[in-house]
Amino acid sequence: MARTLLASASALILVGTLGVGEVFAFGVPGGGKLPGLGGGGGGTDSITAKAKKRAAKKILKDVGKVAFRGGKIVASKQKWACDKLAKAQKIVMAINSADLTEQVSDLRKTLYCGITDPIPAELLAPEEIKGDETENFAS
Repeated sequence: MARTLLASASALILVGTLGVGEVFAFGVPGGGKLPGLGGGGGGTDSITAKAKKRAAKKILKDVGKVAFRGGKIVASKQKWACDKLAKAQKIVMAINSADLTEQVSDLRKTLYCGITDPIPAELLAPEEIKGDETENFAS
C-alpha cells in the first residue's frame, strides 16, 4: 500500500515538474521530445557493415595463422578452420561484400572444406609428434 502511494506521489511530482508533454515522451504516443535523449552513438557501431567486415577479416587472419604451417595444411586444424570459415561466409553474405566473399570461398577450397575427397598428402604439413612424458623407457 505504501509503495503504491509513493509511486503515485512520484508520478504526480514528475508530471508537475516536467509537464504533461515531457512525461508522455517516455514512450506514450503523442509525447514530445526530451532534450539530450536523442541521437545515435557508439552503440550502433556493432551492427554496422564495417564492424562485420572487420570480424570476417579477423576470422580469415586467424585461420591463416592456425590452419597453415609452411604453406601446407595442418590436418588437425582443418575442421576448426572450416567451421570458422562457415561463420565468415555467413557474415560476408549478410553484408554483401564481393571481395571478402571471394576470399572466403577461395580459402574454403584451399582447405578442402565441404569436399569429401581426401586432402592430397603433398598439401599436408607434417604433424608434430609430442612424446608421452609419463612413459618409462627401459635403459
